Amino acid sequence: MYKQTSSNRRYSKTSNNKSARNSGNRGHSKGGYKSRNSSSRSNWKGKNRHQYRQKIAHSMYISNAEDVKTSVPYIPEKNFCDFHLHPSLVKNISDRGYVNPTKIQDQAIPEILKGKDLLGTASTGSGKTGAFLIPMIDKVLKNPGNRVLIISPTRELANQISSEFRKFAKDTRLKVVLVIGGESSRDQIRILKRRPQFVVATPGRLMDLEKRNFIVLGRFNNVVLDEVDRMLDMGFVEDIKMLISKLSAPKTVLIFLSYRGSKRRSFSKYSIKYSC
Repeated sequence: MYKQTSSNRRYSKTSNNKSARNSGNRGHSKGGYKSRNSSSRSNWKGKNRHQYRQKIAHSMYISNAEDVKTSVPYIPEKNFCDFHLHPSLVKNISDRGYVNPTKIQDQAIPEILKGKDLLGTASTGSGKTGAFLIPMIDKVLKNPGNRVLIISPTRELANQISSEFRKFAKDTRLKVVLVIGGESSRDQIRILKRRPQFVVATPGRLMDLEKRNFIVLGRFNNVVLDEVDRMLDMGFVEDIKMLISKLSAPKTVLIFLSYRGSKRRSFSKYSIKYSC
């Protein structure tokens, strides 16, 4: 039987290490020697990674840096106390934590208080509802003979306007009625018979009650068309023309347009006219 000598064992150890080095095995060999091909393998991987990166078009994922224009906050010229509003209305505004008006409020309220007609444009969330509710409530408080008709495109917006009205007109004894679809017309007719100072309506239900003589449009001397561009886009062009034609020379007509983001809508193309 062949007996392995110590020299043979040493030769076997070195041969195993040599075969490990030639095989390019990762890490360490059985004899504890580090593979010499590890550095060459890493270089080979690095070369492949470099070649792979060259195939990727970075412009597909990373755009060039652009200068971002920061919006300058609007500084109002007046605060709510400068509008000389009714004391009860000023108290309700103060209780809600409002001190300075928004841009649309700062520009629209003084003109409405002067009794002027107005065409305003403002985005959702800019305080547009308060821009016409505050001066209209003040006008009715100072002259109870005024009646205000507010027309909005959707039931959701009409509910929002009615909710805002109740907050601004708290403890003033002013009444509002919602004339919208999806609700009981019987309850709306019952409240209309009490002749509330404010009527918030959508075009469909308003047209229905007007045809049934439950509401007389000629009694309103203040009319607000909120987000009228949406109403016209929804196909209420002829309805709005008919409603305006039945108004008996209103003293104040307020028209508000809405735009979302940078999209502005043109109102002149609809050719809706009114006479004062």
